[in-house]
Amino acid sequence: MKKYTLFLSVLSMLLFTGCIAMSPYEKPTKFAEGSVITTSIKSRLINTNGLDSFQINVSTLNGDVLLSGFVANDKQRLLAQKVTENTKGVRRVINHIEIIP
Repeated sequence: MKKYTLFLSVLSMLLFTGCIAMSPYEKPTKFAEGSVITTSIKSRLINTNGLDSFQINVSTLNGDVLLSGFVANDKQRLLAQKVTENTKGVRRVINHIEIIP
């Protein structure tokens, strides 16, 4: 089941982004784990009430997650960070989300 979920996560990344650039700092297994974390975060952000997550970008490298993009206010920025911090596999969150009212 876990391998199937991993496969679907990586497949969805390919379909949504068109291509995947693997970091030279990650082994393939770590890259796959990062893809699962990224997909999980994106899914959780989409399902979070009060958050317009379509302008938030998520990148994961070795359990460190970079959030970037735009939200309407500081409450949404902090909500995105909290959701990300509470996602399995996340080691650290770097929040570069900008506020654009």
